[in-house]
Amino acid sequence: MIRDAFAARQLQSRLVWGSLIVLLCGVPACEASEAGWQVPIAPTLQFEKEVYPILLRDCGFHACHGSEARFFRVWGPGRVRLDPLSAAFGDKTSLEINTSRERAISFIDAREPGRSLLLRKPLATGAGGAGHLGADRFGRNLYRSTDSPGYLALSRWVYAVTAE
Repeated sequence: MIRDAFAARQLQSRLVWGSLIVLLCGVPACEASEAGWQVPIAPTLQFEKEVYPILLRDCGFHACHGSEARFFRVWGPGRVRLDPLSAAFGDKTSLEINTSRERAISFIDAREPGRSLLLRKPLATGAGGAGHLGADRFGRNLYRSTDSPGYLALSRWVYAVTAE
């Protein structure tokens, strides 16, 4: 009887540990940041929280990716608004975020994420980028290296999207 109780406890312990291992193996890897370890977030939320603000800041100007002449456009507060009746600096709308996200996704190469235009266009050609008219007043491209914080945020999102 004591032997049966011991065997039952061993089995229970193995089941608990086995379940825990299976659960942990199903969790995507966390990534380190300056703030420490963070729980991964879904690419849609990641776009809204990390990528969209960067695209607004770096790309969404009227003469750049706010222009009607460009397919890849970014809409939002302080830039071109999707609804012209929106207040210039009013709250961002879910339609602006989602439409900007869908346009950004169209510039992702699902087979070779590192070759995505979303990553190559704003990157300096010397760092592996493609030609881009988005140069600053000194003639430099938006991101001079793959270590640039804006580029890293775009890259994390691109790889998260292609992993889905």
